[in-house]
Amino acid sequence: MTNPSRHVAPVTGVLRRSVTIAAQIGAALLSLVVPVECASCSAPESVLCSACARRLRRATTVPARCEALAPGLLEYDGRVLVAAVAAGLYRGELAQALLAYKRHGAPGLRAELAAALGRALRGALHESRQSPAIWLVPVPTTTAAYLRRGFDPVHDLLRWLSHHSLLPPTARCVRVLRRRPAGIVTTVRQLAASVASGARGGQKGLGRRDRRARLSGSLRAQTPRRALRGVDGSLAGRHIVIVDDVLTTGATLREAARALEDNGAVVIGAVVLAVVPKAGARTDALTLAADTK
Repeated sequence: MTNPSRHVAPVTGVLRRSVTIAAQIGAALLSLVVPVECASCSAPESVLCSACARRLRRATTVPARCEALAPGLLEYDGRVLVAAVAAGLYRGELAQALLAYKRHGAPGLRAELAAALGRALRGALHESRQSPAIWLVPVPTTTAAYLRRGFDPVHDLLRWLSHHSLLPPTARCVRVLRRRPAGIVTTVRQLAASVASGARGGQKGLGRRDRRARLSGSLRAQTPRRALRGVDGSLAGRHIVIVDDVLTTGATLREAARALEDNGAVVIGAVVLAVVPKAGARTDALTLAADTK
């Protein structure tokens, strides 16, 4: 891998706690002066109205395999590099709720999205109940995105599921992926670009080749920072499912799998909250739930 990464490592320690507290205070103050409205239809007095919540649940009722929609997860001969399952398509209520959640971290949206992610995880792991314990490894956000949002969306959803005992019985969330560090100048530039681009994000609009080049070597895997109670922290031979929010080209999941497998882990698949539909691609399995009354 020869292309230098433009990603940066997550902030940690005092800075992470300070950013999180500041974001929580800012969100609380904002809620006092900005009227609450539905993330999808803009109906007042709720972050997600009951009608939109029902449509979101219907759209994520039946998780489905989705690697065929992400060229980065396939070899040129069609062989699957990383099997992936999505809760639903990135459109409609799911897309709007996810965008609003990543901007503001609204608790009402967190519960709905975490429940959808939980269904996808249970669907992906329904055949793994007799297998060894599985680690659910979230793809970490960049420092720029963390500073802008004040939280890591994927880890936040997994933490909610763990807190409510809704993770699959053999699974536990373990953070072992890290962004490779970059200088302060790069961090400031990325933060400025992230703020300027708003909801579009740093990678949206990039093609498959550009995404792969940008992400090449950007992730590394390491043993957990905190000792796991009664569990060997080594990655060697560990069965892992990568978890992310949105699947577009598959470059991020492919880079995450590389980093984990380089350390001896066995990546058995990936689960995402939403997959971006491609023009002309068959999405029958993923649209089935949304079209069922």
